[in-house]
Amino acid sequence: MQRSARQSPSARRDAGFTLLELMTVIAIISVLMGIGLGYLSKTDPELVAETILRGERRAAQMTARAEGVPTEVWVRPGLDGEPAFVQSRLLEPVVSFQFEPGQPYLDPRLQPALAGEEVAAGRFGAARRSVEDDRQPLLRWPVPALIADFRDGFVLRMDLFLEERRGCVLVDMPPMLEVRLDDGLRPDARIRLTDGQGQSQRKSTQAQLAMPLRRWSTLEVGYDGRSFWLECDGRDFARTQAEGVPEQKQGMTLDISPVEAQVAGLVDEVLLLAFAFAPPQYLPMELQPTETFRFTYDKRGEPLGTPTIRYVDLTSGGGQ
Repeated sequence: MQRSARQSPSARRDAGFTLLELMTVIAIISVLMGIGLGYLSKTDPELVAETILRGERRAAQMTARAEGVPTEVWVRPGLDGEPAFVQSRLLEPVVSFQFEPGQPYLDPRLQPALAGEEVAAGRFGAARRSVEDDRQPLLRWPVPALIADFRDGFVLRMDLFLEERRGCVLVDMPPMLEVRLDDGLRPDARIRLTDGQGQSQRKSTQAQLAMPLRRWSTLEVGYDGRSFWLECDGRDFARTQAEGVPEQKQGMTLDISPVEAQVAGLVDEVLLLAFAFAPPQYLPMELQPTETFRFTYDKRGEPLGTPTIRYVDLTSGGGQ
């Protein structure tokens, strides 16, 4: 959804749930479920499994709606006598660069180096603009692998006010990711993926539509393990099927508006999020799925895949 250019930071915070508030609600639901499961576990194993799955699916839908990205829930058999488990694949915040003077960072490893000039009248407060004599990118951040793990996928969002039709590099994070605009302001993104056996490939996705000129917009680039996409203000611009693990190297650096191809305009908030699996929720030992089942949701939280789970009843040796 497009955000208003006149929206203040306080108004933005009051507009709805923050991700922290959402995760707090999910945690409370999990605790209450745990209390209930203590009673349910004395009765019907299938009822216990259904209650766990319902809670994880609800969490995945809430995350999809809050963040506008697809999510999924996996039901996996246990290995070597271990119980089966349910696990949500959700989106977690990594870092947000808001360009506000004195922006605090809880971890010094999240602190970026900034160049350019501060512009007070940004989209949500202060923004930044590159200047011709910059010797560094508008923003440079050494990506700490212990904090930013993109192997399961990622989403990067940035707010832009483009002032000229000029080609530029928005994001350079070699060897994993590069995002450019051509002279017509059409975005082009490239990602490098590995197959886990040392083989790498490069995938690209290019939009036919242009970014808007002289108004604020939000560009999103994301990868979820199956597709690589570009969005502008919540609208699909380009999407390519892709599979593999993002090639994240030790010492990788994120550059926004590098010196050799500066953005002709303002940059406001830059937000990085990573897909990750939530802690597993174990099912009763009596039940083992016959295979791995996936429940998938689109960015609005609408179900795309709702399989019927078949269990093997270990007490009788028969299928259910």
